[in-house]
Amino acid sequence: MTRTISVARHLDASPEEVWAVLADFPNIATWNGGVKTSYATSAATKGVGATRHCDLAPVGALEETVREWEPGRRMVVSIDEARRLPLRSATATFVVEPKGRGTEVSIEYSYDPQGPVGPVMDRQLTKGFAGFLADLELAATASTG
Repeated sequence: MTRTISVARHLDASPEEVWAVLADFPNIATWNGGVKTSYATSAATKGVGATRHCDLAPVGALEETVREWEPGRRMVVSIDEARRLPLRSATATFVVEPKGRGTEVSIEYSYDPQGPVGPVMDRQLTKGFAGFLADLELAATASTG
């Protein structure tokens, strides 16, 4: 049974700064504390069809593919394979919108858990994506200091 969580945060960075970080698809490990290592697994490093591998902290690995790409606005990423995680499949939708003097970023994560772990995973994923958004804000504002 598919479960969905949603998180959002207002970031003190421009949409262009935020998108520049998200669009650097293979290099998520350079700014996301939940990812130990990441690298491209396709010739394309952005846009529909780009793929990457992520080793997660503290454990697990993901193979991901960009399914939709609206530059500066929206990206949909599928989790094609999850190792050492109670997850069959997942899709993450990232939306970047200007709001006031910053940017509203929302994430909708739909997933199929493996086993009866849904409520626990909902809490862990919500916490993890909140950390993701905090890390994204730091990365997006790093160049403007």
